[in-house]
Amino acid sequence: MQYEVVFDSANAGYTTWHFALPGLVGIVIGAMLVAAVLRRGTLPIHGWSTRPTRSKVFAFFIFGFSCFWTIGAVYSTYHQYSTLAAARANGTARIIEGVVAEFTPMPVTGHSMERFCVSGQCFEYSDYVVSSGFNHTSSHGGPIREGLPVRITYLGNTILKLEVARAR
Repeated sequence: MQYEVVFDSANAGYTTWHFALPGLVGIVIGAMLVAAVLRRGTLPIHGWSTRPTRSKVFAFFIFGFSCFWTIGAVYSTYHQYSTLAAARANGTARIIEGVVAEFTPMPVTGHSMERFCVSGQCFEYSDYVVSSGFNHTSSHGGPIREGLPVRITYLGNTILKLEVARAR
């Protein structure tokens, strides 16, 4: 059977870096607030000028939380990406071939995971879950359908490479 690659994490690269962007924006805003507090002793916001301690706590909290968020987001997403890449490189990723069964699509509105099984191995994913693996649901144009012949390279529940049977 001829297969066509529809997703390959090796070609996709580190795509989940965008999860850290809100934290980076917060770091910039927090740094500006900290600079304003250190220069003026308070924030130049109406009602805060009489409370310098409150201004300092707020500015340092925004800066600290943003640093924490960014470090946590980069660590968790890059850790998953590097674990998946290592599994592909060292051969610990498994390969399964068969027909999609027990397919449960995610509703267009979200709030659920899309699920399916191939030869007894089940997978679940969602467009709304940050992942370096395959997560393109059928309700948003993804390729998985009941009865579709596929070959999947996976680690645990994460799809590293998805190939679908080419139509003859």
